[in-house]
Amino acid sequence: MQYLYSGLLLVITLLWQNKATADSASLRFCYEDKPLLPFYNGHGDLPAPQPGAAIEHLQAVAKATNIELVLIRQPWLRCLAQLEANQVDALVAEYASERDHYMQAPRRPDGQPDESLAMSSFSLCLTYHQQGLLPEKLSQQREFALARPLGYRPLPMPGPHIEVSADSISHALELVSSGRVDATTVLCELNGITVEPAELLLRPLLIYPTPVYHSVGYLMFSKAFYQQNPDLAVRIWQQVAQQRDTNRYLDYLQQPQQ
Repeated sequence: MQYLYSGLLLVITLLWQNKATADSASLRFCYEDKPLLPFYNGHGDLPAPQPGAAIEHLQAVAKATNIELVLIRQPWLRCLAQLEANQVDALVAEYASERDHYMQAPRRPDGQPDESLAMSSFSLCLTYHQQGLLPEKLSQQREFALARPLGYRPLPMPGPHIEVSADSISHALELVSSGRVDATTVLCELNGITVEPAELLLRPLLIYPTPVYHSVGYLMFSKAFYQQNPDLAVRIWQQVAQQRDTNRYLDYLQQPQQ
């Protein structure tokens, strides 16, 4: 009888410990410390009162999965470095095979990234000054100057170009508006819907209608977080899909970049 009681006590203790671990689970999420509407809003290392659609999306996921969402704002390249060092647990990024050694994406049974569990998908178009020569340069395959924020990956372009570094998306748009460069990239499609950021309505800019790039953003876990919490990771990805609300993203696109 004593052994029976001891066994029951051990089972109860283990169940309590597992429940306590689940109840106290947290997710350290790293994201850029500059505005990237509609995904992230505000400057600096603290979340903005209106933090951006991706953050509101993740807050809904955290509530549904009963985890604590810890928001960490840093320069993008530092977020990548800290995920690789397992110093943060997650970030949103597109899939790239060269990141497989430190990022865990949701996968289909065939091993490919599962787009049904993505945070969002979007396309980028070129925007240019309404009196600019970008259309002519593209049609004639002449070199054009493209502003891109620091730390962003180079993208394939429809013609020869040189890249000019900008401090932020707003700075890149200012370079185009002032005529110092020919173009920059802006969001022109979100989750299959054609969009035009409010920022463009405030500037003498036009969108070149053909998208130059399409991307799918996944909630990527660090290898350590995924290996320690595989079941929780799957539940979080499932809730990412269930809590996805395109209107949440569209609402933020009505706000100009700060």
